[in-house]
Amino acid sequence: MKNKILMFSTSVLVISLIVNSLIYYCNSLGFGERKCAQYKPSRIDITFSHRNQCLQSVKASQNETTNEWNMNTLEEIETRGYKVSTHTILSKDGYYSTLYRISGGKRSPSNPGKRSILVFHGFAAAAQSWIIQPGSRNLAFTLADASYDVWLANIRGTTASKNHTHLNADTDSAYWDFGIEQVSTLDLPLMVSLILQETGTDKIYYVCHSAGCEIQLAGLVDVPELNDKIEASFYLAPGGFVGSGYNPIFNLLRLIGTPLQQLLLKISGGKMSGEPSALLKFLGLSADNICKWSFTRCGICDNFLFALYGADPEQMDYNNFPNIIKKLQDNGPWRIFFHGVQMVKACEFLRYDFGERRNLLEYGSANPPVYNLSSMTVPTYIFYGEGDNFLTPWDMARMKAAIPKQFVKGFYQVDWPKFNHIDFLIAKDAMFWYITRFGILWMKLNRNGSYKIFSGLTGIPFLKVSVIVYDLV
Repeated sequence: MKNKILMFSTSVLVISLIVNSLIYYCNSLGFGERKCAQYKPSRIDITFSHRNQCLQSVKASQNETTNEWNMNTLEEIETRGYKVSTHTILSKDGYYSTLYRISGGKRSPSNPGKRSILVFHGFAAAAQSWIIQPGSRNLAFTLADASYDVWLANIRGTTASKNHTHLNADTDSAYWDFGIEQVSTLDLPLMVSLILQETGTDKIYYVCHSAGCEIQLAGLVDVPELNDKIEASFYLAPGGFVGSGYNPIFNLLRLIGTPLQQLLLKISGGKMSGEPSALLKFLGLSADNICKWSFTRCGICDNFLFALYGADPEQMDYNNFPNIIKKLQDNGPWRIFFHGVQMVKACEFLRYDFGERRNLLEYGSANPPVYNLSSMTVPTYIFYGEGDNFLTPWDMARMKAAIPKQFVKGFYQVDWPKFNHIDFLIAKDAMFWYITRFGILWMKLNRNGSYKIFSGLTGIPFLKVSVIVYDLV
């Protein structure tokens, strides 16, 4: 069995390298030039520097129990000692979307009057991405312990939100013909209204990663009343402005508008699947199973993530790696992915480009318009990493400039050069960073409606940015 797994995983790595080489070759043909310079040259970032450390770590923890790895999200939340319930919205175009509500736990029992917070995942992810960390290191649980009524979103198409009034997500490609604009205008307002209705609060807080932030930005533009329902937003590696990204996968912008794009959509049914196929499940070859073995976990599976997101072995929790692989990805429509690639090419936070003819019908112009954030009125805090090859410091600076100056309340770079796009979810020190730098754990309004803000540094040398802490009054 070990030989089969080793051959399979090695094949996956080799195929990935070959595909990237082909992409680079296509890139050299000179088609589809980008309007913004890349922050850095694209590269496949792999390393074996921590292989011995990984092997030792896995060996030392091989007897640790990992029952949570095999639980679904609801089961795991309950097992960790939190009260969780399921809530569903139905959009006018027939999509059901599920939210998980963590209303309390041992440290903060369920009580009325708690401040509500909507935690929104990124593209091709789901609510489970917020409970990847072991123990109490998860942001979702830490927020619940800090007396917040926590709501975890699962956007349409994810494993928990695949129902529809008449379309089958597994067999109908039409189900997957949706984009950011549908989620931001049809689903997000319903989610916010549901939370306000269930909790009796007047506003919510919003935390997001990657495309989850892009969804909110688009919603604030197209549904202006949302601005009055959100107290403050906290963006972790926010999407929307991606013009200088240097992730190797962005080289697929060469496929935009070509027959290859249509072929990919047809073969995949419009869906980028994060669920293992029935055959792989039967053979026991799901990604998390493959990566349980130390000889695949250390050097093959980790380098698969490094090749895509950038190598940060110092922050990789190798003991938890199979759980990371299992929970990091879920389903997503190729349309949202190609929308992102369009924005890379155009170097603008623009609406989906359907092509000149349909653009005229949808927008009244041959080119898709940009999202104008000038009317945005939500206090916003932006956090990003220097090592993020999807959303670079240059892109974050452009986002900051696009939001009205008076509503950019914080703009912070993690002081660790390798901190990448997914480190906000999986890094060993992510929760220490949230607790000492995020500020959201202490976020409450004073009685007079004003904020009391403190700035300072802690003794933790890993990260050295100012602390914003809201005084609890």
